[in-house]
Amino acid sequence: MSKKKCPECNSENVIPIHYGYIDDPDAVERIKKGEFATGGCCIDEDSPKWQCRDCNKEFGKVGNI
Repeated sequence: MSKKKCPECNSENVIPIHYGYIDDPDAVERIKKGEFATGGCCIDEDSPKWQCRDCNKEFGKVGNI
């Protein structure tokens, strides 16, 4: 499986975006470490699926796998 690349800066430093209320202490630590980003509580099929850690571009759609 190839790594995701940012469509803005071509970086492979990309993390998934998770949606919903997060109260799991392990998940909170992973957020602090930059392993994934949070997208808030509201989600729809056009919500971004990925975030570039280099330029902060959010891309992809959660409705597409």
